[in-house]
Amino acid sequence: MTRSVTFVLWVWLGVLGVLGVLGASSDDGAYSADLARGRAKLAGNPKDIGALVALGKLCHNRGTLDVPDAADAVELARKYLNEALEIDPKHAFARALHGSTTVLTAKQAWLPTTKISRVRKGIAEMDAALKDSPEDPDARFTRASNNLFLPDLFDRKAVVIADFAWLQERVDQGRFEVEFRQYVCLFHGRARSKSGDKPKAESLWRAGIAIDPASKAADELRRALDPGRPNR
Repeated sequence: MTRSVTFVLWVWLGVLGVLGVLGASSDDGAYSADLARGRAKLAGNPKDIGALVALGKLCHNRGTLDVPDAADAVELARKYLNEALEIDPKHAFARALHGSTTVLTAKQAWLPTTKISRVRKGIAEMDAALKDSPEDPDARFTRASNNLFLPDLFDRKAVVIADFAWLQERVDQGRFEVEFRQYVCLFHGRARSKSGDKPKAESLWRAGIAIDPASKAADELRRALDPGRPNR
């Protein structure tokens, strides 16, 4: 392994730690409260796959952030997602989230070869989920937003663009819930910005704001347009 590849991996893992995904919040109190509510719901029915996947998503999203408990959150996510997949091994969103957590575990590995191995394993999990369930928007968004931040050595640019194009087509048709549509615009814009198409990125961010200008997602979209903008 060359020094340049090792350096790229370390830089990428640092970037991955500060760019959260859909609905992720660095508010410790909000995360703890949401976790407690999810656990209380699950206590009433430990086989509630919806509750298990929701907890997996909550902890997965926490694990994408640069917070002290990120690694613990990733392990919690994997626990809940494993339980969900025991109930329904073909659950596309759970499979994609699990693959994304596998990629996130690369942050804790020390050897570059281990990091690469974990990333490739996570990619394979996400690809398998989408191969079996290509119409699942949550699984597709998970793969696109995770792969967006991977270094070029993993050759995922075409997959990211195709996933976001698939999602954006449906956003433009008014499908999906409002928040999800806005986050598609946010991350699709990040993908276009990363590929050098800043005008397209800004157009997507403005379109996302227009969907619901008063939402939390709209504020994140405004910060994408103006990185110096303070949190509201």
